[in-house]
Amino acid sequence: MKLKQDILQSQPHRVQKLFTQWENYMEAHVAFWSLPGNLDIHTEAHSARVLLHALRIGHLRNLSDDAMTALAHTCIFHDTRRKDNYRDIGHGDRAAEYYADFCKLQSQENKTSISFYQEAYDAMKYHDRNDDIGDKAIAVSHIGNDEGTTIGQEIYHIFKDADALDRYRLGDWCLDERFLRTPESKNMTKFALDLVLRTTPPDELKKVWDLTLPFKPKNSNH
Repeated sequence: MKLKQDILQSQPHRVQKLFTQWENYMEAHVAFWSLPGNLDIHTEAHSARVLLHALRIGHLRNLSDDAMTALAHTCIFHDTRRKDNYRDIGHGDRAAEYYADFCKLQSQENKTSISFYQEAYDAMKYHDRNDDIGDKAIAVSHIGNDEGTTIGQEIYHIFKDADALDRYRLGDWCLDERFLRTPESKNMTKFALDLVLRTTPPDELKKVWDLTLPFKPKNSNH
């Protein structure tokens, strides 16, 4: 998915640079499992939108360069090892293992090496679990390193919000904004819906929204 230039150019320079770098890297080097059916809702286009949302939130929260890189890694690898388009509990764990093996192999072969970030591993490993499970596991992962625990949990929360913001691809009623974690993400819902509308072919969007329409809550305001 290549963003329309006006969308990308409207972002801060840091976000533009990191988004371009990591979207290009994903398209060139990251392998996604093929999913049954013909719905493109958990592949590169979704990951690219999540990447943009995450970088925007991270920039607003003044994350360090390393934290922004870890966040980007989480976004481009998080759905690579899905078995289906539903909940598929465990796809986060599989994606994290793929990421770890990928970084190790790239380093050994001296190819397009990327550094391994424990924070990215943890965030993608637990992104398909409830926050209480993920937060506890991340704290255990960083025992003896309070700063690592804190930034690991922040990356986890930012990523989960960025992933949630792209739920609009499933229907304009599919995001419950009350459950977003960061104040920055709560101010990005209009942008997120517009991004889906401007980056998804209308026929593809209609196909997905028609499938989810029977599950639309009766009290939805959308």
